Parts: sequence; C-alpha cells; structure tokens
Amino acid sequence: MKEEQLQGELVKRQVEEELEREKQREIQRHEKVQKTRENFKTANEDLLRIQAQMAVKEKEEEAKIIEHAKRRDALDHLKKTKAEERFAQKQAIK
Repeated sequence: MKEEQLQGELVKRQVEEELEREKQREIQRHEKVQKTRENFKTANEDLLRIQAQMAVKEKEEEAKIIEHAKRRDALDHLKKTKAEERFAQKQAIK
C-alpha cells in the first residue's frame, strides 16, 4: 500500500514537472514570437526610413538635373544670340 502511494506521488510529481516544462516551452515560444515581431517591426521601420531618404535624394538629384539643363539651355541660347549678333554685325559691315 505504501509503495503504491509512493509510486502514485512519483507519477504525480513527474506529471507536474512535465506540465511545468511544457509551460516553460510555451513561454519561450511566445517570447520568440514576440521578438520576431519586434524584429520585423524594426526592419520595416528601417526600410521605410531608407526609402524616404532615397526619395529625398532622388528629388534632389532630379532638381540638380533640371537646374543643369536650364543653365545649359540658357548658355546655348546666349551662344546662339551672340552668334546671330556677330552675323548681323558682319552683314552690316558689308
């Protein structure tokens, strides 16, 4: 009788220990999932920040290109005007 009682307590203790181990595994799984979510959130925030920086840089580059094109067009126009003036002066001299 005593031996059956001891064996019953042993089985009960083993079940309790197994339940505790399972509980700890579940806590670890939950913590891992939470950490993964946080990592994804951080990665997404970083990606959005980088994309925003790239968009700003692209706009700056586009503005530089437009400004350069305007200066080139103005210079071409000035060269054409000067060439026409020289041609007109030569015609006037003749």
